[in-house]
Amino acid sequence: MPRGWPTPTDKWIRENAFWQPPPGWAPVPNSTAAPAEWRFWVPNKLWSRAMGSYFGSIAIWSRLSNWCGLLWLVALVAGPVLGYPPALRIAGFSAAVAAIAFLIVHETLKSRRSKQLLDHFATVAERGRQERLRREYQRYLTAVA
Repeated sequence: MPRGWPTPTDKWIRENAFWQPPPGWAPVPNSTAAPAEWRFWVPNKLWSRAMGSYFGSIAIWSRLSNWCGLLWLVALVAGPVLGYPPALRIAGFSAAVAAIAFLIVHETLKSRRSKQLLDHFATVAERGRQERLRREYQRYLTAVA
């Protein structure tokens, strides 16, 4: 949060999740304007746990990476015991390369999926915010009529 800004209430944070203020917007007069591209929400530490069901289809890449990493460790430990046979070296090196490749694929897919989810949630939050503002404006018009 930019320096000099008041601490928002929990209600304000919930009602304005994903909101992106217009250029030059400030929460109170004589305070610093919001930085460009500022959003009032970022994923927290529980994001992976809460969104786990959305990432189930890409979990296989993580598992493959883990199994290849384990295979590499077995080859690494077995090498000195068996006298470093060439086939074991090739298998160990291949497993290490595959583990890294599978991990890169998993993290790339996870990043794309996270961006899609954040974009979707931002759209839903903005729609809800607009509906809330419309209801509040209608109440205001009724109250002053």
